[in-house]
Amino acid sequence: MKLENIYNLASFQAFKDSANINGATKREFSDSVGGLILAQSLIAIDPTILTKQLPDLTFVNSGIIVDNTGGYVEQIKSKRKLNTGGFKRAGDLSANKGKIGLAGEDNYIKVFEYEGFSNWTDSEIQRASLAGENLPSDFISAHSELYQRFIDQAGYLGIEGNAGLLNYGFTSSSAGGLIGTLTAQQMYDAFATLITNQWNSVKNTTAYMANRVDMPVSVFNKIAVTMMDTSAGTQSVLKALQGNFAGVSFQGTDRAEGGNFSGGASRTVAYSNTSDSMIMRIPEPLTIGEIIKLGSFNFHVDSKFRIAGLDVLETTSGKILTGL
Repeated sequence: MKLENIYNLASFQAFKDSANINGATKREFSDSVGGLILAQSLIAIDPTILTKQLPDLTFVNSGIIVDNTGGYVEQIKSKRKLNTGGFKRAGDLSANKGKIGLAGEDNYIKVFEYEGFSNWTDSEIQRASLAGENLPSDFISAHSELYQRFIDQAGYLGIEGNAGLLNYGFTSSSAGGLIGTLTAQQMYDAFATLITNQWNSVKNTTAYMANRVDMPVSVFNKIAVTMMDTSAGTQSVLKALQGNFAGVSFQGTDRAEGGNFSGGASRTVAYSNTSDSMIMRIPEPLTIGEIIKLGSFNFHVDSKFRIAGLDVLETTSGKILTGL
């Protein structure tokens, strides 16, 4: 996900500039805009994209495109064209044979707005500075981290009735048993079957073929340490999958654990992260307000964003395996 698509960068610059309120707080605020956006302990960035993947923010690093279309609308409508009809044998005039046309497919997704705020006093700023901390920057870093966690949860589990990656109505099947009860070959076969079945369902259409498999962290850790055949070497189930499905990325997320779903069955999803398959809708990325002086020694800042969640454009672009 590109940084400029999930953050209103101009608002962070305005926040930094607003720290100089009547010259009173400028001395307390020295972070760069980049430092405001992401806490040092949270993530490492290059100028445009997130580059360090965190275990609990797998969706943010999923490669799914973020789209900011919509602004302050209540719903977003996505449209797709479909070519219809076909050629006819020359001279056959029956039943509109030979007619080639266009059909349209529409999809609607509702948008929701969220907001947050932080307050602090001049005394708190002074105490924090004694410890070498920049309190306003720490607050904004907290907004940033919680925002990314919100995106991660909304992307996987949905938001306000809009489904996420793990509970969307993709075709699903049940695993042959819990991961701890399967042999190495059975583990491998479970994933290989999931991927190839998804590929078969889209007839190897490149744009819709699964190139990601997200699973519970517990499952990921198990296939990472289980050897396929100790007599033949030390290749793990995960390494075997990565070798035979070179274009597919395998990741673990705690969002896929069984405790997140009614019935307690975990979910593993094989999906295509292309923009032809699905898009993460964030009409208004995280925007930070200017610092407001509430009194002689009291300060306040607001933040907000508008999000619709995951917009699946192709229902065959994912398949789910439950119960590993």
